[in-house]
Formats: sequence, structure tokens, C-alpha cells
Amino acid sequence: MSDECLKCPISVNITLLSVKAKLKLNKRHYLCVKNNKGLVKKFIFRGLLLSIVAFAGCIDEAPIIEVPETTDNTQASLAVLSEVLSTFDIIQDLTSRNEFFMKKDASLLPNDVLYIPLDTSYTDGDGIELLLDFGDLGKTPYGLLCKDEKYRAGKIKLSLSKPYTEIDAILKIEFLATHPFYSGDGSVMNKLGGVLSLSRVSDDEVRLQSSKLTVEKEDVLREVFTDLSIHSIKDNGIGLLNDELSFSGEISVTYGELQTTLVTKEPLEKHYTLACAKHIVKGIFDVNQSNSASEIEVDFDPDNDAACDNKVAILINGKRVMYHY
Repeated sequence: MSDECLKCPISVNITLLSVKAKLKLNKRHYLCVKNNKGLVKKFIFRGLLLSIVAFAGCIDEAPIIEVPETTDNTQASLAVLSEVLSTFDIIQDLTSRNEFFMKKDASLLPNDVLYIPLDTSYTDGDGIELLLDFGDLGKTPYGLLCKDEKYRAGKIKLSLSKPYTEIDAILKIEFLATHPFYSGDGSVMNKLGGVLSLSRVSDDEVRLQSSKLTVEKEDVLREVFTDLSIHSIKDNGIGLLNDELSFSGEISVTYGELQTTLVTKEPLEKHYTLACAKHIVKGIFDVNQSNSASEIEVDFDPDNDAACDNKVAILINGKRVMYHY
């Protein structure tokens, strides 16, 4: 065999080895490139994820404000309600029947109140007018003690379109800025401003509404909207003493941007004995507050005994708080 023949297989073997080596190198290169592409994809994905998180962290979100639920606004609204109704009481007592100018011994008003006639005739077409003068605030206890155990001072102007017993009669109750009217417990006094009006709906119903009514207590001014239907349950003749009335409708109290609205769920009741005149003995209010979604209810007869006291139960989302208004 020639030398060329002997060399030939060696050359082929070397060639085959080179091809195999190149294939291995190419395979390694492919795997390397593939791995690098995978790493790049991972880096890109992680980068995008970090960018999204960072971007989301820069977005201004509306703050979540948690308002602690208290009974403060409800209590303040009940105090306003008490002043509005007690003022209605003395006017209703005065104007019931046709005895608009008659002083009565069996009355919520004491004899020291001055009755000042301003217009005594209906024939002139503008009704009659009367000024009630409770005197100055004076020293503590402030004001004049009335028979319903409330203290009052200042003046109230009354204007009656026609006899109060006639249907559609309108009684306007004005609290004058020039002669402020005050009502309270003799220590803390509430100043009332604006107008209340009573309109005769039927023989046993009147409607109490307000216009620009305000109640100011210790420099805190609250605006008041009132729309109440008042029905006679029991009528014992001239005056309000020993009568029984029910109240249904709503009263809304606004302080700043906060509005509290009390809507009767069950009519309120008042029994007008001297010992009981200033108290609400029955009834339930649903309470709606502009800053709260809570379910709030006020029960004026928590013991189910129609007692002559100022005890109420305030329920907030089922939790009961006892309170004296």
C-alpha cells in the first residue's frame, strides 16, 4: 500500500474531527446566545415591573378619611329641637282659641311677661300684632323663669293673619335682631334669630315651618330648617296645659358643611302638664348626617314607659348610648 493511501484516512479523520469540533462550538454558541436572550428578557421584564411599581407610587391617590362616629352632632341637634319646640309651646299656649291677648293663670307663661299690642284689629287687612317682652338677660340665672322650667329673655314679635282657629290662619313668630330672644336653662342661653310660622291646616292640625331660622349657643351659630305637622291628641280647652300633641316631619340643623337631619320614624308626643311640658315622652327619629353613612336612631322612650324625663337612647349601627338632652 502506498504512503498516500495510508495518509488518506488520517486526513479524513482530522477533517471529521474539525467538523465535529465546529458543530460543538456552534452548538455552544447557540446555547449561549439563547441563554443570553433569556436573561435579557428577564432583565427587561424586571425593569418594566419596577417601572410600573415606581410609576404607581407617584400617582396621587385620594386620602381615605376615617370619621370617628360620635353622638355629638345628634346631641346638638336635639338641643336645637328642644328650643324650637319649647318656643312653639308658649306661643301655642298663648294663641289657642281666640284669646290672643288674654293672660291666663293656667298658662306656661308667668305673669311677669309683658304683652304689648301693636295692632289689635283684623279689619285693616293686615292682621293683628303683639310683642312679648320677657325682660333683659340680667345676671345668672339669666332671664325669666317660666312655668315649663325654661328661662327666657328678650322679645318675640307675633303677627296673626286672622283668628287662629280659622283654616289657613298664619301666625308669624319673629325673633328680632334689634331685640334678641333667648331661651335656655338660666346658665347656658340660646339666642334665636329668623322666623317661625304656624299655619292652620284643620281643626286639629297646624304646620310649623321656619325661614332663615338660627340658633346660637356659646358663639356657635346653627342654621335650622323645620317642617313639622302638629296634631292634637287630647284637647282640654283654652290654653295648652293638660293637652297632648303629636309631631311628625323633619328638622334639619346645619353647622358649617355638616348637616344633621332628624326625620320622624314614629311621631313624637308631648303631654302638657306643668311637670312634663318641656319633655318629649314618645317618638323615634331617624338621623341622617352629611358626613356619615351610619344608621342612627333616636328613641325618646327607651324604657317604654312614656316617662316625663329628658332621657333618650341614641342608636348608632345597633350600639346604644343613653343621653339626657
